[in-house]
This record gives sequence, structure tokens and C-alpha cells, in this order.
Amino acid sequence: MGAASDRRGGVRGASRCSAVLGTLLFAGAGLAACTGAPVPAAPTGTPVAEPIAAPTGTPVAEPTDAPALPAGPDEPFLVPAFDGPEPQPVANGTTHVQKNANTGASDFQTIEYTVPPGWEIGDVYIGKNLGQPGEVAISFWTPSGVYHDPCRRTTGLSPIDLAEHTHAEGGDLILTSYPQIGLAAQNGRTATEARSVIIEDPSEDQGTIALRLELTVPADLDLTSCDDGVYVAWPATHTGDRPHDNHVAGQTDIIYQVDVDRGPLIIDASFRPESSPESIAELYAVLGSIVMDRY
Repeated sequence: MGAASDRRGGVRGASRCSAVLGTLLFAGAGLAACTGAPVPAAPTGTPVAEPIAAPTGTPVAEPTDAPALPAGPDEPFLVPAFDGPEPQPVANGTTHVQKNANTGASDFQTIEYTVPPGWEIGDVYIGKNLGQPGEVAISFWTPSGVYHDPCRRTTGLSPIDLAEHTHAEGGDLILTSYPQIGLAAQNGRTATEARSVIIEDPSEDQGTIALRLELTVPADLDLTSCDDGVYVAWPATHTGDRPHDNHVAGQTDIIYQVDVDRGPLIIDASFRPESSPESIAELYAVLGSIVMDRY
């Protein structure tokens, strides 16, 4: 569905407990489910949602065999709220709604996002200048785990960062194996400290909480030296599906792991070293426009 929109972004910094807390997904076995207290907020797992109308959707992955969970650190990590600048609203944008085609992998109904003029809606990636040096892109995924090393990949996967987590009394995220698992622990990548954001959700009074990480691909990495000549953050779930392989050296990926039941929805917003400041600002605006309807 496409409709002109000037709406302000649906994502905001999270603060649901007292003074300590805080920042666009996977409850591990033995951990509290993410039903209870409502909690809030440009690619290789299998993409997530299929479009309800108009644009081609971005696919979602169903989980494969769950990876073994390593022992957690001595101290749980209470995730602070993201305190970065608020994104600007998308000007003269078109709003699209994608239906979750893999409800068995991640429990939500739809994702809504607004894109400015000039953006493309692809089968997996939504973005501007797709496949070019100045690309900015957003994609949606539900992988069962991530590679320990995106360049030198093995068959074993690391659990996703939210695989071992619980919640504070007010709903804030507490990670019990951070940063020993998931994207925060990927070999060779630089990751910012985890933060939380709240994604607007009309089915949840306080929105839905998501874990935010910002990762970079090493700037001096020769991707041809990687397995099969590609850098892959997580695998496809289904044979023949495209994995999360849309990377170049020096690329930045802003990852939201949205805390919903069954498994997290992963939102990846990426930009490249040659992406223009204007395109990056548009990327942040689109990321900030996302609204999830869980129920």
C-alpha cells in the first residue's frame, strides 16, 4: 500500500524504568517470553515481510536449528536508552505496509515504513542507489543466528544478541550474555555499545522495544579474500534464498533487533563510505518512520 505521508518517525529513544534506562529480537530457551509487560523502540538471513500492496516486499527468514547458547557473563547488562538525535520526518514520502509472511519465525502482523521520492522497493532491499557506491538500504530479516566471522564462515552459528535476555521491572532490556554472542561478538567488526529504542506500535501502549547496534565492516578488508568472495553477516534460512551479503569495505550497518515473541525481527539500515550526507539523512528518516503492529 502506498500513500503520501509527512508523518514523523515512529522510532524513539527508550526509557521505561527509572534513571538508568534505555534504545529498530529473540527470546532463548529458558528465558522469560516477551509477552508479559509490553515493551518497545539498509542484508543474509531470510528476509521478513511480504508487501500487502504495491511494492515488492522484503522477505523474512524462518528459524533453523537453534544454536547452542554459551554461558553468560558475570554481570547482566542493563541496556541504556539511545540518546542520539531524533530523525527528521520523511518529506513528501510514500508509506508502505508489509505483512509478516513468516509468523512462525517472528510474532508480529505488519511493518509500516515511509520512503522519500527516488527510493526503490526491491525484493530484499529498500533503498536509494541500490548496488552503487553511494547506496543506502534497509532490509528486514528473521535469522536463527549469525556467523561468528562474516568473512571466514563456519556451519555453526552464534545465537542472536537477544537470545539470552530478560527485562527489568519497567520493561527495559537486560542482556545476560553481552557482548559474548551475536553481532556484538562478530570477529573483525567494530560495534557500538548496545542501546535500546522504542518502535511505535498501535497494539502496544508503550510501543515495542528493540536493541540497537551500529556495526562497521573493516575499511581495509579485501572482500575477495572472504569465503566465496563475499562478506555474509547471517545465512539464508531457505535453500536458494539470498543471505545477508550486501556489504562493502567500510560499510556501516545500523541494526535493530525488535523484541517480539518466537524470534526477533532484525532491521538493517546500511550506508557505504561513498553515500552522500543527504542520502544518509534520508536513511535515518526512513528508519525512524517504522511502525510495527504486533497484534
